Amino acid sequence: MAARGGGADRCAAAEPAESGRTGVKQITMITRADDAGSSLSANAAIERVLRAGFIKNVSVMAPGRFLDNASERLRQNKRVCFGMHATLNAEWDHVKWGPLSNPAPNAGLTDESGWFFGDPDVFLRTKPDVSTILREYDAQLDALTRARFDIRYVDSHMFPERCVPGLDEAVRDWAVKKGLLDHMYFYRLPPDWERVAKDPGVLLKVLRELPQGQYFYLAHPALYSEEMLQTGNAAVSGEQIARERAGEAKLLSNPLLRLGMRLLSIVSIRYDRAVPNERLTVDDVLRLFA
Repeated sequence: MAARGGGADRCAAAEPAESGRTGVKQITMITRADDAGSSLSANAAIERVLRAGFIKNVSVMAPGRFLDNASERLRQNKRVCFGMHATLNAEWDHVKWGPLSNPAPNAGLTDESGWFFGDPDVFLRTKPDVSTILREYDAQLDALTRARFDIRYVDSHMFPERCVPGLDEAVRDWAVKKGLLDHMYFYRLPPDWERVAKDPGVLLKVLRELPQGQYFYLAHPALYSEEMLQTGNAAVSGEQIARERAGEAKLLSNPLLRLGMRLLSIVSIRYDRAVPNERLTVDDVLRLFA
């Protein structure tokens, strides 16, 4: 398993050696699909996307209602690195999930109905203990193991670390204890990443112009369905979520994408084949995605 970080310069650590072919730059990209287990539509889309070969990492939500379905569809794909999408929030108004560790009602993790809160900002008021959160993360990792996923890394759903003092450092140490790679060592976004996720023409253009190095790509593929239309909240409609995620699924299933990457000598890679950089803070990562 790769080392977790170190004091090396971030950009230098992110740049692999030149290809053996003269004049050919070496570009690698950690490609990740999130939210497996959250819906049947996400599970089916991720299964389809994996067949296309671009996505090499899948983050699984243990509290999701369709974890077993995700396991049946995905876990046997040995080309994929699976991770725990550590989850403390359920952002949609009508689609909910809750904790696996049976926390006390006053522990600050759940609403009056026992579901996760919609936004991490609520934790600024409820102030859950870091120890309570780590017990929940233990339960989530145990659930993924029971579902027979080979979990290699941990990442964060909605970054509650920004609202719980000490949680980021605690998760860093928890990952080491559990033998998991920590996602915070691996973020380096390509330019125009938001447009890249929606337009294959933009993606190939950006890939063509990338300097040598190691990059990160994130997607949330799902099929357009009645199930996805039930997502959404006051900030974004279920229709928009369903349409955008179906667009990502279509893009990432396109065989021309893999062909274009091959022609450009760009290789998508797993976390456990990637080079760790300097560990970022939560604020660093949120600025990257802003």
